[in-house]
Amino acid sequence: MGKGKSLSSFFIIPLVIGLVILVAVSASLYYLGIQDPLEKQAQQLLASRTAERASLIEQRIQQIQSSLDLAAQSVFAEESPKVVEKLKKQVPKLEKVVVFENSSIQPDANSDPVITHVVIDLLRKAAQGEKSKPELILKNGQPSYIALTEKLADDRLILATVSLTEVKSLLGKADGDSRLELRQNFGDASHVVAAIGNGTAEGEPLLETQSFGANWSLVLWQRVSAFSTDAGQLPLLLFIAAVVAFLIVGLMPLLSMKRLFANDARKFIQGVQEQSVTRKSYQLSFFKDLAAGYRRASSGVEIAEEADVSNKAPEEPKPQRRRRRAKSTSETTTADESPAPVVAKETAAAPAVMKKETISLEVDEGSASKAINPDIFREYDIRGVIGENLDAETVYVIGKAIGSEAYSRGEQSIVVGRDGRLSSPKLHKALVEGLVASGRDVIDLGMVPTPLVYFGTHTLGSRSGVMLTGSHNPPEHNGLKIVLAGETLYGQQIQDLLKRIQMQEYFNGKGSVKEASVEQSYLDKLLADIKVDKPLKVAVDCGNGVTGDFAPKMLQALGCEVIGLYTDVDGNFPYHHPDPNSAKNLEALVDMVIKEKADLGIAFDGDGDRVGVVDNKGKIIWTDRLMMLFAQDILSRNPGAEIIYDVKCTRFLKDVIKQAGGQPLMWKTGHSLMKAKMRETEAPFGGEGSGHLYFNERWFGFDDALYAAARLLEILGKSQATSAELFEELPEGLSSEEINVPVPDKVKFKLIDALVAKGDFGDGEINTIDGLRVDYKHRWLLARASNTTPSIVVKFEADNEVSLEAVKDILKRQLKKIAPKIKLNF
Repeated sequence: MGKGKSLSSFFIIPLVIGLVILVAVSASLYYLGIQDPLEKQAQQLLASRTAERASLIEQRIQQIQSSLDLAAQSVFAEESPKVVEKLKKQVPKLEKVVVFENSSIQPDANSDPVITHVVIDLLRKAAQGEKSKPELILKNGQPSYIALTEKLADDRLILATVSLTEVKSLLGKADGDSRLELRQNFGDASHVVAAIGNGTAEGEPLLETQSFGANWSLVLWQRVSAFSTDAGQLPLLLFIAAVVAFLIVGLMPLLSMKRLFANDARKFIQGVQEQSVTRKSYQLSFFKDLAAGYRRASSGVEIAEEADVSNKAPEEPKPQRRRRRAKSTSETTTADESPAPVVAKETAAAPAVMKKETISLEVDEGSASKAINPDIFREYDIRGVIGENLDAETVYVIGKAIGSEAYSRGEQSIVVGRDGRLSSPKLHKALVEGLVASGRDVIDLGMVPTPLVYFGTHTLGSRSGVMLTGSHNPPEHNGLKIVLAGETLYGQQIQDLLKRIQMQEYFNGKGSVKEASVEQSYLDKLLADIKVDKPLKVAVDCGNGVTGDFAPKMLQALGCEVIGLYTDVDGNFPYHHPDPNSAKNLEALVDMVIKEKADLGIAFDGDGDRVGVVDNKGKIIWTDRLMMLFAQDILSRNPGAEIIYDVKCTRFLKDVIKQAGGQPLMWKTGHSLMKAKMRETEAPFGGEGSGHLYFNERWFGFDDALYAAARLLEILGKSQATSAELFEELPEGLSSEEINVPVPDKVKFKLIDALVAKGDFGDGEINTIDGLRVDYKHRWLLARASNTTPSIVVKFEADNEVSLEAVKDILKRQLKKIAPKIKLNF
């Protein structure tokens, strides 16, 4: 043991703290006496008043809409001129009213009011019974009017307009040299609806309100000098506060010393009574010396300290073995506990003391760790089925294992996001709590597409992230995609997480949780990189996935007219499966592109990392052909670069890459495996036939369907050709979709191994980089074990139907020879 604390040691730290306080207060007094005292209060007051003004504007516009709704109910079966007269009389703030007898409405730039695609979209929604918020309409790129729409009982449609002068009157008056603008925002772009004040909109505005209505906001400019004022008595008050704080700090050592003195005195008296006085029992050096003197007086000889004075190295502490139930009560650490997390193998023993426990789930970590199902730990992520092998307790221990592995890699903070599945909120909570229990700090993005989590790992000061998502799988599925220290986990790294859980090798600590948003920064970065040179009409199908809240805004910000399909986030996926790699799931998008004469159709999967495309003629463009277009564009700036594609891509892609001056490289399927290969080769671009696309050129190299869609629009915007014409120039074979043949997880890999070893594929060129791919002169086949579902995946391509059926028969015969009872569905 050491010598104990001397009495003077209690005053050193408080004196230092006191000096720091005095220096800080002195600096503050100097600053406050010159400039700052009431400026912030004035700004806060302005912000409050501006927010109130925004609320008032929203209420007034909504009142006009409500009045129109009410008035429309009273004009049933009347002639159109009479309808116009009545509506304008009952709603005086309307400038113009137009009645449409049917929904066959065409754009008309010369009409008054002007009829644009946006107006037609609002009327279309009204015809379908949807309620739209009042929207700003542009004429020749300039604000023209605010549009309100309504459907009459006899199915006629109403377009009512509110003038910008009327809207401006809602802004009230501006003070002094200030300027107040009402804007409608489209990502980074915006239009001024109305403005008041003598000030100028130069530099950064003083403040901007949160969005309201149809993505409107109020923006205020005002000179900061307008807030300057005298500090008054604030410096004196701060000085008095500093003196009081100094006195309080001075009392701290006295109180601490009094507590330790009382404890040591009690121990000394008890030791004398029990004749067991030892020096190491006390914290104060005074009592250590007193104990030594007492023992000398009692025995007549000096007794050495009971401290370990040998040269023996201290024994390495053994991992703490304990069984811990997470709970919501607060616990405190012992005085000697280190703030750094301590590794612990958790089994059955006394619970360790932890700092400020905030876990709300009731998780028996020992039981949950032992009950973990190894089948959910797949090749490049973790995936399971709710109620079968995945629940909140499972995700909690997975989160704790991820946090422990992150710490082993030197990572403290982890970005976390989730999709819109019904199970995701609860599992997300469990994931966060597991990470926090491992001592990691969580940056919580909430419900966002997967690419935004990846984006956060490049922009938020953390290189690690976890996305909770079931991706394109059925509603009852969910899982985790994991990035640690900039590396997406796959293969053995995923199995190492399982091993950590099974061995209960967790770190224990208490991290923090901070909510953050990256939507605007993502949009700013994308808009700084991509420009669409001409206006395009785009139909977008979000499949009720998590992109529904973000993708339409992004496309509008790029200057596109957007027609949205299934943009409400709904974890039931009521209309179709959120998988754009299936023609059945693109039927509604194909119909909408043709009906609306859109320039392009774009579909996203459930979490936004896979994209599907439909050209302006309604033809589905599969991802391997989309990659041809991207490869040509990228190689024009990066001649000789490698382009990576997976085993499911068309044989024509290789030829297109070579013709464009690139080096084709076929690789394994899987987002984790592809990203690892992208890092290894530094390839500017790669992709998979399933819809994952990876841009290292001008972007970050992760799979991002949102960015891929923007890059496609960029190419289309620079071309005089339509999307159909662009793709018609690229070679195309006759191919099947990916076909999943049900095979149990425990058998599927063995089946493919047997197919490789025993199959007879004649003169075909065998490729076993990922399963079995056999290329013939004019056709090819693929069979590989799925890493996400209990099945093998097969795919075929040929020049015509006869050849396609022939290559299918080749695989059928070989599979039946190896597994006679297998049920084939192709």
